[in-house]
Amino acid sequence: MTSETKPSSSTKSEPGITWRETLAVIALAVGLTIVFWQPLWTGGGLIGGDTYTYFFPQKQFFAERLHDGEFPLWNNRSGFGYPLVAESQTGAFYPPHLLIYPVLDVNEGYNAVQILHYILAFVFTWLLARELGLKPFGATLASLIYVYGWFPPRMCLEWAIIGGTWLPLSLWWLERFLKTSHWRYLCGLSVTIGMQLLAGHFNLAFISLVLLVLFLGLRLWFMRESLSGSIAASRLKFAGLVLGFIAIGFGIAAAQLAPTWELKQLSQRQNVSEGPDFDPAYGHTPPLYLSQIVASWWFWYSPDINLNQALSQLTFMSSPAATNHTEAHLYFGLVPLFVLAGALFSARHRGSILNRFTATWLLLSIVGVIYATGLLVPIAQHLPGFGFFRGPARWGILAALGVGLIVGKAAGAVLKNRSRSKQLIVCSVIFVLTAADLWYVSRVVSVVALLDNSPMPNADASPVRRILNEYPGTPRLYGPGPNLLNLLGHASVPEYLGIGPAEYYDEELKAPPFEGLTPRFIDWCRAAGITHVVSFENPHVVGSFPRGDVKGTRLVWQQPDPFLNPSWARGFNEPIYLTEILNSRGRVAFENPSPDQTIELTSQEANAATIVAETANPATVVMTDLYFPGWTATVDGKPAEGYRFEGMFRAVDIPVGEHTIEWTYSPASVRNGLWISGLSIFALLAIGHVRFWHFNPDRRKTAAGTSEND
Repeated sequence: MTSETKPSSSTKSEPGITWRETLAVIALAVGLTIVFWQPLWTGGGLIGGDTYTYFFPQKQFFAERLHDGEFPLWNNRSGFGYPLVAESQTGAFYPPHLLIYPVLDVNEGYNAVQILHYILAFVFTWLLARELGLKPFGATLASLIYVYGWFPPRMCLEWAIIGGTWLPLSLWWLERFLKTSHWRYLCGLSVTIGMQLLAGHFNLAFISLVLLVLFLGLRLWFMRESLSGSIAASRLKFAGLVLGFIAIGFGIAAAQLAPTWELKQLSQRQNVSEGPDFDPAYGHTPPLYLSQIVASWWFWYSPDINLNQALSQLTFMSSPAATNHTEAHLYFGLVPLFVLAGALFSARHRGSILNRFTATWLLLSIVGVIYATGLLVPIAQHLPGFGFFRGPARWGILAALGVGLIVGKAAGAVLKNRSRSKQLIVCSVIFVLTAADLWYVSRVVSVVALLDNSPMPNADASPVRRILNEYPGTPRLYGPGPNLLNLLGHASVPEYLGIGPAEYYDEELKAPPFEGLTPRFIDWCRAAGITHVVSFENPHVVGSFPRGDVKGTRLVWQQPDPFLNPSWARGFNEPIYLTEILNSRGRVAFENPSPDQTIELTSQEANAATIVAETANPATVVMTDLYFPGWTATVDGKPAEGYRFEGMFRAVDIPVGEHTIEWTYSPASVRNGLWISGLSIFALLAIGHVRFWHFNPDRRKTAAGTSEND
């Protein structure tokens, strides 16, 4: 072997993991998901937070289009439409989504994705802990603290579960490379970074990137035990190599990153440092709230405490920005802290804990905790990447992983030299008590509720949906709970988007606040193609006095809805009111309609729409969907000049006669991103092939011997 591929005498993987041990950990990971999320296994579901107003509407549209054989680049249901891939949180190119949503309904698919990532996160953390030298139980305890201490209170944020899954695996690849100098581990690192970025949102991917760089530096220049001999001799060279493979990971995810970058330039976040609606300090952990780590369920997590109200009184200690208990959560369990304290106060075990391993992960944990408080945001927000994301408390994930690893190391020291029977008893008690503690906290702190029966199957039985399906045109709704009405299979406003087209935030274009069916509101609805208004109160009644039909509207439904009521957490006897807006422009219309004109939206898919229009005079055809780069128009199959109408909508001019107008969405950003992703994957395969065949003397010798024998 060359010096590059031969590990030093101290580079052997210390744990010696067996298949039996690995299968036991996988079984434990599956069992924990049943304990914590049993209804997700049996057809139930989650409700609360962003589940029904953000993630379900996206995933439902994505799944429906895949079922119909179309890969959606555009979502035409939220607001007046938005670039689905670019907004990123649908995770359109994320492999698990492409495997799961085409074969399961949206509720089953969503549950499967959640369960899958809990299992993967637990196993990945365990592998990392074992690779870092933790004993089996210590690695298991570290996995429990990281996954079930940090994830469950954020169950309303799908990206937190998915993004947090890939962080420990990326560190595992890096650690394996640093011990062996084998490039295959860098290839795995690139793929893992690509997977995390393809999942969307990017906040935890950015935190993972920072952690990788910090850990790489500490590992090369501080915690240098068991480094490969070749890496130890050329640390700068191999640090640059690692950064190069990280860049390839970004290239793999270019199909997602390129359209997101385009949307960012055209969104409300085009200049986040000056945007009035964006505060990067929102979602921090007030310093006093860090006491939750020890003063947990008997104080902060008591059902008698209104956490958000309490937090609103603490924010002055770190930032004027607001926060909430989901973002600000940071808890490791009480029993693990006792284990750590026992190891530190024991002279016999202290030496196993006070070392460079602990110093490294303690430093990384402190970095995460300090940034989580928001104290550094005024400075860091001017650095690349740091000012783009809100929720500095998310950096607490570094502490969740770091403390988990330190406690796991301490547990191994405490159990050392004990009999097998005593180890089994102590391990069982520690694990069960910690799991019970984290289970309780997951129920108290989280804003989602677990349901044995999900409301989603009731969507098909919704009377409001039936009425809309029978409407002669193409409905668009206005109603409370942004995006939730999309689950009826129709478009709705107002929209809720993390990164949305700037037009939706323009005061002159966006929907006025709903203060009843006022003439101003009705005029806006007609111009925007709103056909129906959903409300919790009867808009045709003022106080206890009926107003009769408001001019230009018609009340068509005023009963409870078996889908909308539970989705909005309303009582089963509380009515939902559905009002039709008469003479609305609808989805398609002429700019100045006349009796001798006809127009019809004959088909509408995610990436295309067809309109048939006939006019006796040259006219402008308006489609009340968002005009956005990537949409092109043809008239009778010939390219036509589409343009922006009334600051938002799509329009095209047609001559006299009957014509077929087709709008097609094919953004250059997606095409370019796919090319870059393809080239990056090809480059990674080429590197792997070259390294495998040309830098492996044993394989070359074997190949040469085979050739001579032939």
